Amino acid sequence: MDKTSFFSADYRDGRVHIGGKSYPAGTFAVHLLNQFYENDTAARIGVFTTDNWQLENMLRIGYVNISDYVKAGERMVNIFTALPWLKPFDMLGTDNERNRVSDLFSEENGNVLSEYFSRRAKVSDMDTAQTIFHQLPKEYDKEFFTQAETLLKEVNATLKFYDRLSDDIRNAFHKFKDFANEVDEADRFDEEHLLPIALEVFGSVPFPVTTEYVPIKKTSKSTTATLARRLYFDSYYSFVVTDFFEGLHHGHYPRQCGICNKYFLMTSARRQQYCNGTAPYEVRGKKVTCRKYAASINRKELAAADPVVDIYNRRCSAIRTEKGRGTITESFAKMATELAKEYKFRALQNFDYANKQYALDMSREKLYAETDKRMR
Repeated sequence: MDKTSFFSADYRDGRVHIGGKSYPAGTFAVHLLNQFYENDTAARIGVFTTDNWQLENMLRIGYVNISDYVKAGERMVNIFTALPWLKPFDMLGTDNERNRVSDLFSEENGNVLSEYFSRRAKVSDMDTAQTIFHQLPKEYDKEFFTQAETLLKEVNATLKFYDRLSDDIRNAFHKFKDFANEVDEADRFDEEHLLPIALEVFGSVPFPVTTEYVPIKKTSKSTTATLARRLYFDSYYSFVVTDFFEGLHHGHYPRQCGICNKYFLMTSARRQQYCNGTAPYEVRGKKVTCRKYAASINRKELAAADPVVDIYNRRCSAIRTEKGRGTITESFAKMATELAKEYKFRALQNFDYANKQYALDMSREKLYAETDKRMR
């Protein structure tokens, strides 16, 4: 199995089509945010690839220990006890992938690679006369070399994919979390205002993605097809970050609910703070959504013109500008932003503080003085 073809997704009109189903773009970033701590998937996967670097070094040098080769495959097969917890792997046929990995790291394939390295060494030892007259040694067999090199390419690609999967999960999670923590700094929740925050968190995200255009049906009832972009990925990170940015392009972004603390996908520019999932609390003995629970305890979802939010947004925008100009350091900017958020939450909970002290605390002079004090 070609790993990139295993990991492909079709994008069209702000939706991702994968595993025979369709979701709003950005769905998989939100799933990772909610699932990361549930089963500790990244740590479980990492345990089964810790020794793969030894095999990779062997293959790079040009030899293979058959026992180590087979054991690497046996360890990686254990990954599939945890992998189905993480979307979209649960819909991509993990049984077939488990069997592919098991077959790939068989003793038979180990022997093929061992024989290939031995023959390749003989070819490398050709003397000058043999090279000039193209007198290849008897060990060279074009068909065998082609098959062995194809096998080696698949082995290396598989080792690379699973070796970095654990780090891919962790890196993507922490960046999505940073973005969700900073999303309230945007003046408006559209692509124009959210993209600068995303680029600040992710930086440039250059990873190879192969694209082709394919016909898909918009719905299962559609009688005609429409054009979609099929993207092929060589890593989990490239997939989930692409899904995030595809969503952002269409105004989709992750937010953390202020009631249940779970993340949810916003698909509009509304300033919504609470999700439509079931709240962890009841109202008059009945289960309600987080939004309804918030309303029941008089937590209003803030309008864009709310003065508390407006002061916070303007201060955070100024902090980003100063950081971009180099007048303050990145660490100072991060601490100042965290402090501003602390003041904002206090103002939302305390009416007197919001009216009397909040604006003063959020002034550049006072905020930076307190930031400097906390960093000492």
